[in-house]
Amino acid sequence: MPAKKHSYIRFVDGEYQTMFHLPDGGRIRITYPDGSKRDRACRFIDICHTNIGGHSYHIFEFAQHMERIGARYEPLDYIREPAFYPKHFFAADEKAPGPAYYIIDTTETHGFAYAPNGAAKGRKYCIFDLRTNERGSLRFGKVVMWGGTLKELYPKDWGFNPKKISAATQRPRKRAEPER
Repeated sequence: MPAKKHSYIRFVDGEYQTMFHLPDGGRIRITYPDGSKRDRACRFIDICHTNIGGHSYHIFEFAQHMERIGARYEPLDYIREPAFYPKHFFAADEKAPGPAYYIIDTTETHGFAYAPNGAAKGRKYCIFDLRTNERGSLRFGKVVMWGGTLKELYPKDWGFNPKKISAATQRPRKRAEPER
């Protein structure tokens, strides 16, 4: 039996720019102009189509519909698999290459990365400079802060999404489910 391929749902804005990705079965919260909120489960159909709350949409069709009615949407669930995120090698020192770090979140000026395996003590997480080159593509600068725990770095103070970072870097808690 072949290994299950992970399917991720891409959400775009009215300009067709990627806003976020969601795991298959993940949820979004839609906030309507009157302030009411609705949580909707999302299912992967194919790379351009998704089922949101029982209705099938092209990803751009959904974005245009939300824009037209003045609603906002945000993820409630995040992708946990490190392999989904871009990988970069930050050297702990100039003589030796470091382990693979996964870029979990970025702001306009900084990025947040973590190494699930092989990082030296106190270097599991890092915040690094982001720069844009003359062609407009992002370049990773040097590490401005290392940490062994999330509490050492305070990602929220840097403008990163703490829920996304926790989902991608922490093991999910086991929940007691009712017997059926």
